[in-house]
Amino acid sequence: MMASVTAPKPCEPVFSFFLKFVISGSVWSCWRIKSTGPCLMDLTNFPMDSISCMLTFESYNYNIQEVRMKWNKPHAVLMFKDIELPDFTLVNYTTSIIEAEYAAGLWDELTVSFTFKRRYGWYILQGYIPTYLTIFISWIPFYMSPRAMPARTMIGVNSLLAMTFQFGNIIRNLPRVSYIKVNSLNVFRLYI
Repeated sequence: MMASVTAPKPCEPVFSFFLKFVISGSVWSCWRIKSTGPCLMDLTNFPMDSISCMLTFESYNYNIQEVRMKWNKPHAVLMFKDIELPDFTLVNYTTSIIEAEYAAGLWDELTVSFTFKRRYGWYILQGYIPTYLTIFISWIPFYMSPRAMPARTMIGVNSLLAMTFQFGNIIRNLPRVSYIKVNSLNVFRLYI
């Protein structure tokens, strides 16, 4: 599944652009741009899945005869240590540069690819543990007297309703996909 959203530049009172001219003739420009890039998501193993995202940088007006782009060495990407994503952990990132051929010539394309692993603790606490507790509660009628039919029926029906609502709550917070996710198989397995 491809998830992609774009965001405009941030609206701020201060212009987010820095330009520096070096004595050697080089020009260093720094733009502050807020954007959301495309990520490839395969939710088959959700919530124990990983996600790959990539950002590509390319000059709009100038081909390689006018502007050459390259990654800074040795650290092409600077990561802030105090910034964390609540749902994901950054596992790895890679950088690449290619010369893309268009009808008007060659352009430098700088691409950075990020690999994220989902943090699944919340899903364990909010989805799996309550589901298993409901299953354990549904076993109580097997230990009750056969004459306690109303109590056995009530526990069985309530367990089934609780499972249905828990499964609906989990599914409601996930994107719609055309394939089966592992957590759906887990819940259906527990119904049996």
